[in-house]
Amino acid sequence: MKKKFKNLKDVRKSIDNVDARLVKLIGEREFYVREALKFKTNKKQIIDRKRISMVLKKTKNLSKKYKANNLIVERIWKLMIKNFIILENKLFKKN
Repeated sequence: MKKKFKNLKDVRKSIDNVDARLVKLIGEREFYVREALKFKTNKKQIIDRKRISMVLKKTKNLSKKYKANNLIVERIWKLMIKNFIILENKLFKKN
């Protein structure tokens, strides 16, 4: 994705647009996490190491495809997964 910018303000405007799309997608992901939790009958089902491994492998392949820094993508996904697990544990207690 190559784009010529005239100034820092324009670059930051593009970054802000990407951030808005990312937050919207994280909200969508949270919706699906909450939906998945409805099917979990045991708290042990919240952490599915096989699924986590598969997700991280997929994101690694996607980072290569889209020429994103793999280490950054992996760290973001691990942190996101960790925080969704925390959310699931809190919500599971309420059910």
